[in-house]
Amino acid sequence: LLSLTDELTGLPNRRAFLRRLEDEVARVQRYGFPLSLALIDLDKFKEINDKYGHAGGDEVLRVYSKNILSIFRHHDLVARYGGEEFAVLLPNTESEGALRALNKVKNRCGETRWQSNGSVVSVPTFSAGLALYKPGETSTAFVERVDKALYRAKRLGRNRVEIDMTYQTEAEARTANQKGAEPT
Repeated sequence: LLSLTDELTGLPNRRAFLRRLEDEVARVQRYGFPLSLALIDLDKFKEINDKYGHAGGDEVLRVYSKNILSIFRHHDLVARYGGEEFAVLLPNTESEGALRALNKVKNRCGETRWQSNGSVVSVPTFSAGLALYKPGETSTAFVERVDKALYRAKRLGRNRVEIDMTYQTEAEARTANQKGAEPT
Protein backbone atom coordinates (compact mmCIF):
# COMPACT_ATOMS: atom_id res chain seq x y z
CA LEU A 1 0.00 0.00 0.00
CA LEU A 2 1.50 3.30 -1.06
CA SER A 3 1.42 5.95 1.62
CA LEU A 4 -0.53 9.15 1.06
CA THR A 5 0.87 10.93 4.11
CA ASP A 6 4.15 12.75 4.56
CA GLU A 7 5.78 11.23 7.67
CA LEU A 8 7.54 14.40 8.79
CA THR A 9 4.64 16.86 8.64
CA GLY A 10 1.62 14.57 8.80
CA LEU A 11 0.26 16.37 5.72
CA PRO A 12 -0.91 14.58 2.59
CA ASN A 13 2.08 13.87 0.34
CA ARG A 14 2.63 14.59 -3.36
CA ARG A 15 0.87 11.39 -4.41
CA ALA A 16 -2.23 12.30 -2.36
CA PHE A 17 -2.14 15.82 -3.80
CA LEU A 18 -1.96 14.57 -7.41
CA ARG A 19 -4.91 12.21 -6.81
CA ARG A 20 -7.02 14.97 -5.30
CA LEU A 21 -6.00 17.35 -8.11
CA GLU A 22 -7.34 14.86 -10.68
CA ASP A 23 -10.62 14.63 -8.73
CA GLU A 24 -10.96 18.41 -8.49
CA VAL A 25 -10.16 18.91 -12.19
CA ALA A 26 -12.86 16.36 -13.07
CA ARG A 27 -15.31 18.20 -10.80
CA VAL A 28 -14.48 21.56 -12.44
CA GLN A 29 -14.99 20.06 -15.88
CA ARG A 30 -18.35 18.66 -14.80
CA TYR A 31 -19.76 21.58 -12.80
CA GLY A 32 -17.67 24.60 -13.77
CA PHE A 33 -16.66 25.62 -10.23
CA PRO A 34 -13.51 27.71 -9.96
CA LEU A 35 -10.36 25.97 -8.71
CA SER A 36 -7.20 27.72 -7.57
CA LEU A 37 -3.82 26.17 -6.91
CA ALA A 38 -0.86 27.63 -5.04
CA LEU A 39 2.67 26.29 -4.75
CA ILE A 40 4.50 27.60 -1.70
CA ASP A 41 8.27 27.35 -1.42
CA LEU A 42 10.12 28.38 1.75
CA ASP A 43 12.70 31.07 1.04
CA LYS A 44 16.40 30.37 1.65
CA PHE A 45 15.62 27.04 3.29
CA LYS A 46 19.13 25.74 2.60
CA GLU A 47 20.46 28.38 5.00
CA ILE A 48 18.33 26.89 7.79
CA ASN A 49 19.68 23.41 7.12
CA ASP A 50 23.23 24.81 6.96
CA LYS A 51 22.89 26.81 10.18
CA TYR A 52 20.67 24.53 12.30
CA GLY A 53 21.20 21.12 10.68
CA HIS A 54 18.56 18.91 9.13
CA ALA A 55 16.81 18.54 12.48
CA GLY A 56 16.32 22.32 12.45
CA GLY A 57 15.03 22.20 8.89
CA ASP A 58 12.64 19.40 9.83
CA GLU A 59 11.35 21.42 12.78
CA VAL A 60 10.69 24.43 10.52
CA LEU A 61 8.69 22.21 8.14
CA ARG A 62 6.67 20.88 11.08
CA VAL A 63 6.03 24.40 12.43
CA TYR A 64 4.91 25.51 8.96
CA SER A 65 2.51 22.60 8.56
CA LYS A 66 1.01 22.80 12.06
CA ASN A 67 1.07 26.54 12.90
CA ILE A 68 1.01 28.36 9.56
CA LEU A 69 -0.53 26.32 6.75
CA SER A 70 -3.20 25.07 9.13
CA ILE A 71 -5.10 28.36 8.66
CA PHE A 72 -6.41 27.26 5.25
CA ARG A 73 -10.03 26.06 5.24
CA HIS A 74 -10.67 22.42 6.05
CA HIS A 75 -11.83 21.64 2.50
CA ASP A 76 -8.66 23.12 0.98
CA LEU A 77 -5.94 20.52 0.54
CA VAL A 78 -2.52 21.43 1.89
CA ALA A 79 0.10 18.87 0.89
CA ARG A 80 3.86 18.53 1.17
CA TYR A 81 4.81 18.63 -2.47
CA GLY A 82 8.52 18.00 -1.99
CA GLY A 83 11.52 19.25 0.01
CA GLU A 84 10.45 22.64 1.35
CA GLU A 85 7.57 23.03 -1.08
CA PHE A 86 3.86 22.80 -0.29
CA ALA A 87 0.90 22.61 -2.67
CA VAL A 88 -2.46 24.11 -1.74
CA LEU A 89 -5.57 23.22 -3.69
CA LEU A 90 -8.45 25.67 -3.15
CA PRO A 91 -11.72 24.30 -4.56
CA ASN A 92 -14.57 26.74 -5.33
CA THR A 93 -12.11 29.62 -5.07
CA GLU A 94 -11.26 32.34 -7.60
CA SER A 95 -7.68 33.65 -7.57
CA GLU A 96 -8.73 36.72 -5.59
CA GLY A 97 -9.98 34.58 -2.68
CA ALA A 98 -6.87 32.40 -2.91
CA LEU A 99 -4.68 35.51 -2.79
CA ARG A 100 -6.51 36.71 0.35
CA ALA A 101 -5.88 33.30 1.95
CA LEU A 102 -2.17 33.43 1.02
CA ASN A 103 -1.88 36.91 2.52
CA LYS A 104 -3.31 35.56 5.79
CA VAL A 105 -0.68 32.81 5.65
CA LYS A 106 2.01 35.44 5.00
CA ASN A 107 0.85 37.40 8.09
CA ARG A 108 0.82 34.26 10.23
CA CYS A 109 4.29 33.44 8.94
CA GLY A 110 5.55 36.86 10.07
CA GLU A 111 4.26 36.19 13.60
CA THR A 112 5.59 32.63 13.91
CA ARG A 113 8.81 31.64 15.65
CA TRP A 114 10.51 28.33 16.30
CA GLN A 115 13.12 27.28 18.83
CA SER A 116 16.60 26.03 18.14
CA ASN A 117 19.11 25.32 20.90
CA GLY A 118 17.33 27.69 23.26
CA SER A 119 17.13 30.60 20.84
CA VAL A 120 13.86 31.75 19.30
CA VAL A 121 14.10 32.22 15.55
CA SER A 122 11.68 33.60 12.93
CA VAL A 123 10.46 31.06 10.41
CA PRO A 124 11.57 31.75 6.84
CA THR A 125 9.35 33.73 4.50
CA PHE A 126 7.89 32.00 1.45
CA SER A 127 7.42 32.59 -2.23
CA ALA A 128 4.27 31.37 -3.92
CA GLY A 129 2.84 30.91 -7.37
CA LEU A 130 -0.92 30.95 -7.84
CA ALA A 131 -3.22 30.18 -10.76
CA LEU A 132 -6.85 29.61 -11.56
CA TYR A 133 -7.71 26.41 -13.43
CA LYS A 134 -8.42 26.89 -17.16
CA PRO A 135 -11.34 24.78 -18.40
CA GLY A 136 -10.08 21.86 -20.47
CA GLU A 137 -6.49 22.15 -19.24
CA THR A 138 -4.66 19.02 -18.06
CA SER A 139 -3.69 18.93 -14.41
CA THR A 140 -0.03 18.77 -15.53
CA ALA A 141 -0.36 22.00 -17.52
CA PHE A 142 -2.14 23.60 -14.53
CA VAL A 143 0.71 22.69 -12.16
CA GLU A 144 3.27 23.95 -14.71
CA ARG A 145 1.59 27.37 -14.87
CA VAL A 146 1.62 27.63 -11.08
CA ASP A 147 5.25 26.51 -11.00
CA LYS A 148 6.23 29.24 -13.48
CA ALA A 149 4.49 31.84 -11.31
CA LEU A 150 6.41 30.49 -8.28
CA TYR A 151 9.73 30.82 -10.09
CA ARG A 152 8.78 34.37 -11.07
CA ALA A 153 8.12 35.15 -7.37
CA LYS A 154 11.58 33.83 -6.49
CA ARG A 155 13.23 35.71 -9.35
CA LEU A 156 11.52 38.96 -8.34
CA GLY A 157 13.07 38.86 -4.88
CA ARG A 158 11.19 36.18 -2.90
CA ASN A 159 8.71 36.67 -0.03
CA ARG A 160 5.87 37.36 -2.48
CA VAL A 161 2.96 35.78 -4.31
CA GLU A 162 2.85 35.86 -8.11
CA ILE A 163 -0.37 35.07 -9.96
CA ASP A 164 -0.36 33.45 -13.37
CA MET A 165 -2.49 35.78 -15.49
CA THR A 166 -2.49 33.76 -18.71
CA TYR A 167 -6.04 32.77 -17.79
CA GLN A 168 -8.56 34.88 -15.91
CA THR A 169 -12.29 34.92 -15.65
CA GLU A 170 -13.91 38.07 -17.03
CA ALA A 171 -14.65 39.30 -13.49
CA GLU A 172 -11.00 38.91 -12.48
CA ALA A 173 -9.78 40.67 -15.60
CA ARG A 174 -12.07 43.62 -14.78
CA THR A 175 -10.86 43.71 -11.18
CA ALA A 176 -7.20 43.53 -12.26
CA ASN A 177 -7.75 46.33 -14.77
CA GLN A 178 -9.40 48.51 -12.12
CA LYS A 179 -6.45 47.96 -9.79
CA GLY A 180 -3.96 48.64 -12.57
CA ALA A 181 -2.40 45.21 -12.20
CA GLU A 182 0.35 44.35 -14.62
CA PRO A 183 -0.69 41.56 -16.98
CA THR A 184 1.93 38.88 -17.48
